[in-house]
This record gives sequence, structure tokens and C-alpha cells, in this order.
Amino acid sequence: MSTGMLIYIIVMGWTLIVYGSIAYFIIKKKEYGLISGFSNRPKEEQEYLIQNGFIEKLGKVLLYSFFMLVIAAVLPIFHIPYGVEIGWGLFIIFTFGGLLYLQKFEFPTKRKKYRWLYGIIAILTIGLIIGVSFAGNQDNEILIENNTFIISGMYGIEWSLERIENVELLKKLPEVVMKTNGFSSGNSRKGKFKLEEPYGFGRLFVTGDKGPFLYIRVNDDYVILNRPTEQETIEFYERIMDEL
Repeated sequence: MSTGMLIYIIVMGWTLIVYGSIAYFIIKKKEYGLISGFSNRPKEEQEYLIQNGFIEKLGKVLLYSFFMLVIAAVLPIFHIPYGVEIGWGLFIIFTFGGLLYLQKFEFPTKRKKYRWLYGIIAILTIGLIIGVSFAGNQDNEILIENNTFIISGMYGIEWSLERIENVELLKKLPEVVMKTNGFSSGNSRKGKFKLEEPYGFGRLFVTGDKGPFLYIRVNDDYVILNRPTEQETIEFYERIMDEL
């Protein structure tokens, strides 16, 4: 098991424990003080929410969303294609849908306010996720122009060829320890990642795990990339070696 996957399991395991504990204490132990803002409401509103079924419905939303969170956490462990997107997408849609549904049982004078609030948050959140996914899945153009090595688009770079210290073809992608500031979707990775030693922190622009991969180092930074086909990767390696 890779270090990155171990870190992921620990973080998601702790998240599930916390989320599940909150759901358990609200549903089974009736610790309504754990509900955001409930303790600060007037007694009249608290009793209305309990009698009108708001708390009961909230418990069901928490329980089912917990199961959705479990699915979102487990899918990436089994390396299911687009498991992250599917899992978290279901969790977010269900959670916000549940919160909007709950407003039917909210205190009458506050229903409209919270419908608008959760609706706007849901739209912004889903829109942000779609926007990031769309931008992250756009192809990066990789070229050599005016004595400069260029990767355009999201997380792109421009390096003078004179700065390049090392160029290699790797048969396989080194183990990815963790993502520091990058995009990972399906079998595509781009941005800043930490890889196993001796590579450390650098940049990836790769699709799939099948080699070869082109490794280019500049001072204390590097990039590992591949092209849509093995032949294209080799051809770009030969071109950059000719330029150097």
C-alpha cells in the first residue's frame, strides 16, 4: 500500500468516525445541541422542530448521507475509474437535496430564508466542482518554442531549455505519495504532487499508469509527463534531446 493511500485511509477513517458519531448522538442519544444553531433558538422554535418532525427527518438525512460518505471514501481505495467524482457527487447532491427537503418542516417564518440559503450554497458548490473538473480535464499543450519548454493550461510552466539539467524516459511512474496542489480524476493527474524518493516534490502531467514517462528536471523542480500514445512520448523525448 502506498504512503498516499495510507494517509487517505487515515484521514477518511477519522472523517467517517466524526461524522458517524455526530449522527449517532443526534439520532440515538437525542443530543440536539450538536445541531448547528439549535441551542440558540427560542424554546418555542425548538419544540416546534421536534413536534413537526424536523429532527426526525434530519436524523434520516444524516444517516443516509453517512452511507453516501462511506461510498465516497471506499470507491477510490479500489481504484474505480472516476470513483472520487461519483462518490463525492452523490454525497453532495444527496446532502444538499436533504437539507432543502428539511425546510418543509422548518419553523414557518424561517423556511423561505433557509431554502434560499441552502439553494445558493448548493448551486455554488456544485458549480465550483463542475468548473474545476472541466478545467482539470482540459488537455495541456506541450511544446518547445523559442528555446523554451512550455506546458500550457492549468498548472502550466515555462522553462528555458538552458535551465534543464536532466531528461530521462521512465518505464513506469514513480509511486505518488500525496497530492499537494493538483488535480486528480480517473487516471489523469496534473499539478503538484509528492513522489517517492529520490523524486520528492514536483509536477505531473500524466494520463494512465502505462509507460514510458518523460522526466525533466530543472534545479529543485521537475515534471513527469506522457502523451496520448507511447510513440508520441518517445518522439517528444527525442525532440527535446535534439534541442538540448
